Amino acid sequence: MTSKRSDQGHPFVPATPAISVLLAHPRPTERAAIRAVLDTDDRVRVVAGTGDGGEALALARQLRPTVTLLDDRVPAPDSTDLVDCLARRSLVIAMTDVTEHHAIAAKLCAPVRGCLVYGHFEPADLLGAVRAVANGLAWLSPVAVAAVIWSLRVPAVS
Repeated sequence: MTSKRSDQGHPFVPATPAISVLLAHPRPTERAAIRAVLDTDDRVRVVAGTGDGGEALALARQLRPTVTLLDDRVPAPDSTDLVDCLARRSLVIAMTDVTEHHAIAAKLCAPVRGCLVYGHFEPADLLGAVRAVANGLAWLSPVAVAAVIWSLRVPAVS
C-alpha cells in the first residue's frame, strides 16, 4: 500500500473542510463586526450575510451553510418560523439580547444548537460556538445555561 503524495512529492494531507457560515443580523455594522471576528479563523468562512429573513432562507437553500448565526431581531417573511426553516438546511445558533430565563428557555425549545446572549460572551466565544456546533456539540452563553437549569427546576404548567 502506498501513501498519497502531492505533485511535489510531499505526503498528501487532506485539508480540513472549512466551516461555512451564514450570518443573519439586521444591523450592518454589527454584522460586519461579527464577520471580522469570524474571519480571524481560517477554518471558518462566512459565505453570506443578510439582515432579512426571506433572504436568509434563500441563501440557506442556495449555499447550504454548515452553521447559521441568527440574530432574533431578523424579520421573518409572512410569519414564517425562521428558525425552523433555517434548521432544515443548517445548524442554527441563536443570538439575542434577551436575558430572562423563561424567554431564553423558550428559544432553546426551537431547533437551535446554540444560544449566544449579547453582553454575556466574548468575541472568541463566537468562534468557539461555530466550531463546537459544526462538530455536533452545543454552545450556550452562561446566562443561557442558567436558563436551562431554571427551566429544569420550574414545574411545567399544564
